[in-house]
Amino acid sequence: MKIDTGSPTSAPRNGRELAREAGTQPPLMSAEPPPSRAGSLPQGAREVRPWLLAWLGQVASTLGSALAAFSLGIWLLQPHASVTDYAWVIALSALPGLLLAPLAGWLVDRCEARAILLGVECCSGLAALVLWWLFDQGALDRGQVYAFAAVNSSAQVLRMLVCQAAIPRLLHSPRAIGRANGLMQLMVGLPQLLAPTLAALLLGAVGVSGVLWLDVGAVLFSAGILIWLAVVASALRISGTGRVASSDGVPTALAVLRARPALWALLAYLALEHLMLGLASALMSPLVMERHSVLVLGTVMTCGGLGMLAGSLWVVARPPARLIRTVLLADLLLGASVLGIGISDSPVLLYVAAFVAFGCFSLSTSSDQSFWQRSLPAEVLGRVLSTRQMVCLLAMPIGALGAGSLADHWAIPLLSAPGAWQEALAPVLGSGKIGGLSLLFAIAGFLYVLLACLGLLITPLRRLAPGWAGAPAPFAPDAGAC
Repeated sequence: MKIDTGSPTSAPRNGRELAREAGTQPPLMSAEPPPSRAGSLPQGAREVRPWLLAWLGQVASTLGSALAAFSLGIWLLQPHASVTDYAWVIALSALPGLLLAPLAGWLVDRCEARAILLGVECCSGLAALVLWWLFDQGALDRGQVYAFAAVNSSAQVLRMLVCQAAIPRLLHSPRAIGRANGLMQLMVGLPQLLAPTLAALLLGAVGVSGVLWLDVGAVLFSAGILIWLAVVASALRISGTGRVASSDGVPTALAVLRARPALWALLAYLALEHLMLGLASALMSPLVMERHSVLVLGTVMTCGGLGMLAGSLWVVARPPARLIRTVLLADLLLGASVLGIGISDSPVLLYVAAFVAFGCFSLSTSSDQSFWQRSLPAEVLGRVLSTRQMVCLLAMPIGALGAGSLADHWAIPLLSAPGAWQEALAPVLGSGKIGGLSLLFAIAGFLYVLLACLGLLITPLRRLAPGWAGAPAPFAPDAGAC
């Protein structure tokens, strides 16, 4: 398997022709920031402060959306609805991200980041207001909740993609890019950790309508920060290139990947990784519920959320230098943790393994994002990142659906019927449904470890360094930009 490590090559322009090689980087990716004016903040502080303020607003908006989504899920589980309705909310929260990713990448490369984020906040706030009005009138039903879940999912996809593409366009230092990606994982982990507990408390205090108003308040807070930044930091424009044809979406991203085969190999690795993640994610709750109780499951998820926060804070404090090696080593530990969950029935070991697994996932994801951001030309960054996101979003549900089918038609029957397999595996994994779920979970962990070991053994992949040696000529923004 031959993988290039950054040899000079060319990249496509507008998806149709190869752009000429440029001796300098695009302005938005300049390695040498302009000197700071006398008496002003140092350049690094002036770069980071606007991004941190925007990040704070996005954290508030993400948390508000998570609170609203969780509260509406609980509302659907009340006597007038069913578990099937709740499952539809979960499904519709994942589907729009897959469908929207190509358009999102095109928008990120064409439009100004603040304009996209303001549009996202307007859509989120309007959806929450409509839902509040319907709830107040007693007219809220399942269809509106499904639509709200789809809007929330679409907004989150755009929000994450805009922030990921803006990081290398605004921040120049590799350490600053690493820290920013750690904060991005923190933005994902905080709502997962806080939303269930806060929503349960708020539902008892202010009800569904109060939670929806809190979501609207979070949207206004985030939009206010973005508008303030547009006024006081108008010279700092985080934008796409402006000149992007409507047809230059996935084809352009694929052409960029063809120009550097190492990125193809990394994308294939990510697809297999998320396939295993989907399999393990689908089995986690049923396995813990069969072995233990709802209380243990809640504790496991809390430990996982704490692990994700710890991994994010680690990246913020000490951004990794060798990104791909960090990804592979973190995935190795993650796979070992999944394997441990599959073969052990000790609650304490479950808590430790969940903490380690989620922490390693945060570390791996942050490092992987930093690598892609530092390895792509600025004018195609959004489209390539959206293609990467599409691959990950598609692989996880395939893994989850495969887990259900394998559990029902192979693993559980295998360890339910008397025979050689049951005699050999039952003492370690158990028998019946518990044994079948444990077997699949252990297989997922073993394959995860095998995949990470294979990546570590392939020297060109392990030593892959970020960078784009053949940077294409920058596109000149035109009047058609957002």
